[in-house]
This record gives sequence, C-alpha cells and structure tokens, in this order.
Amino acid sequence: MNGSTVSTKTRTNLKPLASLGRWSLRTVSALIVLGMVAALNVLIVLPRATQGAALTVLTGSMTPQIPVGSVVLVRPVDSRTLQVGDIATYQTEPGKEEFITHRIVDIDTSTEPTSFTFKGDANKGPDIDPVPAGAIRGEVWFHVPFLGAIRDALHGKAGLGLITMILLGGYALAQAFGAAKDRRESKKSVGIDESSDLEVIICDGPLVVATFRTMDVASAPCVLARSWSALLLSEDDQSFSVLLAQRPDNPMKQAHFLESFHPTSITAIDSSVLL
Repeated sequence: MNGSTVSTKTRTNLKPLASLGRWSLRTVSALIVLGMVAALNVLIVLPRATQGAALTVLTGSMTPQIPVGSVVLVRPVDSRTLQVGDIATYQTEPGKEEFITHRIVDIDTSTEPTSFTFKGDANKGPDIDPVPAGAIRGEVWFHVPFLGAIRDALHGKAGLGLITMILLGGYALAQAFGAAKDRRESKKSVGIDESSDLEVIICDGPLVVATFRTMDVASAPCVLARSWSALLLSEDDQSFSVLLAQRPDNPMKQAHFLESFHPTSITAIDSSVLL
C-alpha cells in the first residue's frame, strides 16, 4: 500500500466531557455578555433614547412592587395623561437632585396647575405635600431588581477591581477557547479522528520523534505541531514531544529546520516495525 497507518495506544474517550465543559464555558460567557449588554441598555441607551432617566431605588416604600436596589427607568410624560394608580417620579424641590417614586392616589384638577397626591405602597399614609404637575419627572416605564445595587457597588476602587476581574475573566475564557480550537485544528491537520478511540496518522516513510523545551519556542506547542503537520504526543510546563513524518525529498533540510528550535532529542523510527 502507499501509506502506513500508525496507531497510538487506546485512550479513554473524554470527548463528551470536553464538549460539555466547552458548552458550559460558552454558555456562561454568553450569559455574562448578554447581562452586560442588557445592563448598559437600561442604564445608558434607553434613558438617552427616551430622554428619561435611570434612577436607583434607595428605600422600601414601594415594596414589594419595586424592591430596594432596583433601577427604575423613568420616561417623560404629559402629566395630563397620568391617572390614579400610575407610578411616577417627582422632584422634591426645584434645583435639588432628589426624587421620589410613588404611586398616584389622587388627582386634583381644581388647582392651577393640577396637583397630584402620591403614596408609597408600603407606607401607611400618602406623602405630606401635594405635588404640582411641573414637578413630575416622568412615569415609571419598568424596573430591574438589584441592578441599582450593582451599579452603586461598581463606584470607587472596589468597583474598578470588579470590572477588571470581569474583563480578565473574559480574556482568559477567550484564550482558553482559542487554545482548544488550536488543538482541534492541530489534530485534524495530522489525521486524528476525534470521534474514534484511536489516534492515528498517515505517513509514507520513516517517522521522527522530536522533543523540545517549551521555553525555547515562541509559539504554543499545539500551534507548532499544526504548522509542521505533526502529532503532539505529550506536553507539560517544561517540554513537549511531536511525531512527524520524515520528508523523503529532503530529510537533511527537515533535520536542520528542527535543529533551529534546539531540540533535546530527535529520534528516527521505521514505521514498518510499528505495523
């Protein structure tokens, strides 16, 4: 026959576990990204698009409807369209950045301007002073529980540290996915069938086993193996070994090429004795 098939020892098929691990990492990463995108939409994009505001709820006056630490998205509204039962946000004093989000329990159209009486769902009585229409900042569009507490926690050094950890975690996941992809592509380039319990390569002549120190190469061992059309036999922190077919056209050139990476050993094997 034209080629020889060399089989390594049978290994336990860990592909289902590896696939489950990759799926889990990808799912967690996707959820983190989606969560961050959703949070940015609530805190930045939607308020700007609606000319509204995203405000953090600091007290429990609207529990259980709106828990403490929630972010309420308030959008501008014509006060004439507000009805009893609506939840809205008003400014306590002109020029003072202090807002209260409560439910409207009464509307007095006999005053000029129209005045509104608010009450927190958890409070025993209504707010003390009626609120003029001009003090109403807007109607509550929706709220997101706990998002305000997270946003407040991100302020300061502790928050910057958390953001840094999230970014580093995302970078680490990306690197892990890249390394796993390189290993799979490296195996495919030398003829390994991942669905089989046997690792095989196809060759047309003598084989070469070369061992290198990891510190002497600039690329990851799996990347080098892939570029050499070789099989990565073993790898640890100190060294790695590859198996590749000897070039029949110019074995000396191949040997000089491997020597440029300062191998600790190079061994030629007659593939016929392994059949």
